[in-house]
Amino acid sequence: MVRLLLFVQRPHILSEGDATKWMLDQAAPLARMEAVRRVEVTRLRAPALRGGRDWQWLIEMYCERAEDAARVARHEACRDLVADLRLLGMQPSLVLADGTEPLEG
Repeated sequence: MVRLLLFVQRPHILSEGDATKWMLDQAAPLARMEAVRRVEVTRLRAPALRGGRDWQWLIEMYCERAEDAARVARHEACRDLVADLRLLGMQPSLVLADGTEPLEG
């Protein structure tokens, strides 16, 4: 399974609840794409910080193959979302995770 990862800064102008609803609404079209098996939206925060408004989002799109993920990244829905996030100052970063190497310890 290949993952297309979209890292996004939090929207500074929205409350936490509004930001969650907004981000889920924005990510919904990605889940309807044919090449996407599933989408997970995760809020990220620094482990040393308690509460506060210092957090980010990770949107993970799971695809069967790297070619599918590349097609998703070029799709209008994904391009438009990244462009909108950029315009809002949310500093989106889209990367492809197409392999893992297990470590033995």
